[in-house]
Amino acid sequence: MTEKIKFIFEQNISLLQQLDRAVCYFRKQQHDLALGIVADSMDLINNSIEAIITDSEYFNLVSTDSVLGMLSSILDSYKRKDYILLADLLEIKLISFINKVQEHIIGKEEIAFDKDRYQENLNWLIKHSVGIDRLIDYPMDPQLLLKEGYRVEFSFGGLMTLVAENNNSQFYFHTNGRITFEALMLAKHWYKKEASRYILYGLGFGYHIRELLAISPRSNITVYESDLNVIMLACAFANIKDIFASGRVDLIYDPDYIWLGERLRNLSKKESFCVHYPSFQNIRNDMGIKLTESYVSWSKNI
Repeated sequence: MTEKIKFIFEQNISLLQQLDRAVCYFRKQQHDLALGIVADSMDLINNSIEAIITDSEYFNLVSTDSVLGMLSSILDSYKRKDYILLADLLEIKLISFINKVQEHIIGKEEIAFDKDRYQENLNWLIKHSVGIDRLIDYPMDPQLLLKEGYRVEFSFGGLMTLVAENNNSQFYFHTNGRITFEALMLAKHWYKKEASRYILYGLGFGYHIRELLAISPRSNITVYESDLNVIMLACAFANIKDIFASGRVDLIYDPDYIWLGERLRNLSKKESFCVHYPSFQNIRNDMGIKLTESYVSWSKNI
């Protein structure tokens, strides 16, 4: 992949994250938040569209007139304050178009395991974690993890999702579609105005944690994770350094659920316990299942 295409690909990931947040807030009639995100995204939109049109031989997806017509419709609905239509155009037209661009790049390019990103993520994680110091010299072998039932896939927008297997059943940790939209919905479900700290079971690839940080800016998050392979894969295929660089997130590697059990027995009124459901599916320890079931009512029916 050339540096130019890599730049477009990564810029589009950021743009799609912003657009998904904007659509979510438009749908909830939180227009001030949505409009702020759209305003902040205009440079990303312009840069992305300009780069795609300029390199039309590589992309060759739609005509220039079609793209410009889409942007004109978006601008017109924005000026008329038709926020229902604006959300529709962002969701149905622009997000779909950028997703096609991302899929086009994924189909044409070979995107290899980035050892430098893995090490950078790992360094940040170790600074803000308990129980995983030994990972510093632990070799990362994606092929070995694949043999153990783990798989990573690109979502439509270019972010990675994770597939694991437990009890002879495979399951996804994050959607193959609009990851940020899903993560924001989950974070909003967990959000509590009075919570100063969230106790969260399940690291996944960190998307749900990033959105919870954003909507609860005065809260801290302690993440418990029992699967070392998930931690390693998150370092390899997601930008989790941003989560830990916030200074508000700590990770506790707890394969025996000893620390989680003690923490749950001493929850304060300003702490809220949340469970990431796919991470619950990935629990391979009876103690872990028992702990989460005793605090999360829906898990008893799974």
